[in-house]
Amino acid sequence: MWIASRVFTLAEKTGWPEAFILWELPLWRALAYQHCALWQSGAWTVAPAQPAEAQVAALLNLEIDDDD
Repeated sequence: MWIASRVFTLAEKTGWPEAFILWELPLWRALAYQHCALWQSGAWTVAPAQPAEAQVAALLNLEIDDDD
């Protein structure tokens, strides 16, 4: 279902045909365009990060493996 929603978003915003979006447009570019279209519509497309304190605590609790 996620492919259909991405194709629909791009087709709606750009007017490009479905065949072009699915078979000619590189995936990385389609995802970037979809992100921009959703962002322009006010949608948040990136999950929020943990608070900085939680990130530091997680890094400090990592065990370092020197066997490599």
